[in-house]
Amino acid sequence: MLKRVPNCLLAELPAQYLDHYQTYKSLTAALETLNSERFRFLGVNSTEYCLPESLHLTPGKNVWWPARLGESVAPRNLCLIEQSGLPVTRRCLGDYLYGCAWDWNPGSELCTGQHRPTTSALYQYSVTSLNHSVLGEVLTRAGEILAVPEQVIPADLFYLSKTLENVPPVLEQSETGSPDEERRAYFCNVSTILSRVMYLNETTVVRSQRALNTTNILLDATETIVNRLAVANDTRAMMLEGDQYDCRDRGGAVQRHVQRHDGTVLFRTARLIVLIADPTVANVTGLALFRARNLSLEDLSDAAESSESEEDFSGYTLRYLYMNQSLEDLLAESDLEIGSFIPQHVIEGLDELNTAFRTPDDEEQDPDAPDESTTTLPSPVELPDPPVSAAPPPLRVIITIYYNDHAFRETKNGTIARPNSKIISVSLPGYGSRMPDEIPIYTREMARDLPSRCGYWSFEADNATEFGHWSYDECRLLNASDSGVSLCGCFHLTSFSRLTKDIQMVETVGVSQKLIADQGTLALDIITAIGCSMSLLGVMGIFATAALFPSWRVKASSKILLQLSCAIAIEMIIIFLEGPDIDQNRISQIECALLGGIFHYIILVTFMWMLITAYLQFMRYVKVLGQLRPAHFILKATVCCWGGPLLIVALFLSLDYTLYLKRDNLSDICYPHGRALWYGLLLPIGAIIFVNLVSFVIVLYHICTIPSNLTKSADHAMTLAQLRLSVFLFFLLGLPWIFGMLTTGTEEKLFAYLFCLTAPVQGFVLFVYFVVMDPTARRFWCRQLQRLPCCRARATKDADADQTTTSANTSFNTYL
Repeated sequence: MLKRVPNCLLAELPAQYLDHYQTYKSLTAALETLNSERFRFLGVNSTEYCLPESLHLTPGKNVWWPARLGESVAPRNLCLIEQSGLPVTRRCLGDYLYGCAWDWNPGSELCTGQHRPTTSALYQYSVTSLNHSVLGEVLTRAGEILAVPEQVIPADLFYLSKTLENVPPVLEQSETGSPDEERRAYFCNVSTILSRVMYLNETTVVRSQRALNTTNILLDATETIVNRLAVANDTRAMMLEGDQYDCRDRGGAVQRHVQRHDGTVLFRTARLIVLIADPTVANVTGLALFRARNLSLEDLSDAAESSESEEDFSGYTLRYLYMNQSLEDLLAESDLEIGSFIPQHVIEGLDELNTAFRTPDDEEQDPDAPDESTTTLPSPVELPDPPVSAAPPPLRVIITIYYNDHAFRETKNGTIARPNSKIISVSLPGYGSRMPDEIPIYTREMARDLPSRCGYWSFEADNATEFGHWSYDECRLLNASDSGVSLCGCFHLTSFSRLTKDIQMVETVGVSQKLIADQGTLALDIITAIGCSMSLLGVMGIFATAALFPSWRVKASSKILLQLSCAIAIEMIIIFLEGPDIDQNRISQIECALLGGIFHYIILVTFMWMLITAYLQFMRYVKVLGQLRPAHFILKATVCCWGGPLLIVALFLSLDYTLYLKRDNLSDICYPHGRALWYGLLLPIGAIIFVNLVSFVIVLYHICTIPSNLTKSADHAMTLAQLRLSVFLFFLLGLPWIFGMLTTGTEEKLFAYLFCLTAPVQGFVLFVYFVVMDPTARRFWCRQLQRLPCCRARATKDADADQTTTSANTSFNTYL
């Protein structure tokens, strides 16, 4: 077992940073002594690093790792923010002219007191010096922690990446003498970790990547580990056997498959496949993934929809590709999913480049030198030793296939590139990333109706707000087949895919500063929960009134109110149940699409009944002559309000149900997106709100101009009635949703608070107006309460007051 390091014992600062820190402290102390009237010391800044103020943990403060300019770092002590599941962070700001300086210093009061054994274990691994004796246990334990995706928080992923970053130096110290079983376990452990990352909630992955560049650290560390293991002499013996290993947990044993003796070794997990090939043995330089020939595309699609747990590489077969593989023949295979190989002319080009790099410039023949063909050579013992040149690195081709893009997510806000196929990585350890000619990349597009481009993952950041991105240069489309397979050619070795466009909203502030935003979000959640609860209670009061008093519920106005209340109740329940924490690893895409479609449908139903209400109010208070309601109005309104939205939602679901899936934003839910959002939801809501707003203004104008012949004694009561009706109409006609629309695309919290304060209480306002403030409904309740001994006297008094204070002139009819 590994010894756990207490939080008070911090990891030592690396030597290079310790030298910078000591120089910084010495300069600061020396210059502070020069403070005088003529000289004032301001400070010492490095142009490359932000250095910690102290190396010791003190109460109320955190101890920070050094950070490069523009880098965000976590503290050396364990300090997590409960709301985000991330460690507090601090960013190194500045420039090369004035030097680097920290942003604000978050204190330890932000740290949650909650103890998470898994997070603590990964943290200890990340700050503890690893050695060969504990390496296997650390990798195994890290994979086990990821085995339960719903329990992994962003901090776990970050500390895991930092742990793997410390592994390559350990492998370098123990390159020889490692047993075959141990090296196989290393390969399987690393493959299992990456495979299980692809099962994590995408919100967890993106949040960790956005704050601390986690997945880039993870990808770089795992690639370095595999490369180190691949070029080691001990691995060559494994490759000569040509075995394939199934690393999935089956009783703890690594499963060996048939021997090929072709210079390859393959490790297969649920969502990751890694091939290491030595082309000098049997010319194997690539790997292709095929759909199972006994399954059609529809069968695989149905299996994927039936259970998320079945979405892995189980339904696929593998084939090794050789350096003389025909590009056209492979493209013509209809069941090809993804693949790549290094062509023979590229391998030969690498040899020529290595020869050129090893040949010194001064080895060109001197024209004045004697011709060796006519010169008598001295005895062999007198020949000078040939110049010793560095041996080329062993040629290894490493192909990695990723099931999804969890580890390849851009973190910028707005339009991003998203893979439209599985991802394949190609690398040649020791030969760089630039190839002498194009590498063929075969990919099958998942959505063929979307415009796609060939692209590769670049670890370089375009700006300070993102870490890594998909790039298109040095890649081009060479050909495409009728079955949906594209052939790309790329000069740059890295991870490849076919890319399309997507929209995402991400956090634009640091994790520590986001704590303030988290508190604001928590306040909005509390306000919304209280409002929804009040709304549900109000709707229950309306239904109770209808159930107890038949003469009240048979009126047309009550029937409309009951249907509007029913739609509001369903909407509030969905808001309670749905949220960004819904994990798509636990619900299928169909379930998410249906949930989003129901939410879309009930919102449209609610607004349709609001439109009907606005129409009736307009007819009552504006139109003074003629029939106020058409024949069979209730039946027609019911068909229109419940049937019209159903057609809209069914249309978008049938066209593309993926429009209702989560887009993996940090606050996304199963909800309409893209065309369904703009044309199926926002456009109808905007039109209804506009009509209701115009109706609201016209009705208020007519109400205010009606009482011209009232006596002064009734003026006050009439004013109160007008004000009451104005507030009622404002809530009833859905105008608070204007605030909701104004929150789109802005970080301003004012409209968010206004929306959360007004929209969720709509059902409660309906109950107050139609039941509590309506004399008729109130009289029904008073009579009902008279049957209770404790309420009989009070109810009688209220009923008498209603009869004496209500008149035709001062009481506005609250019926629709």
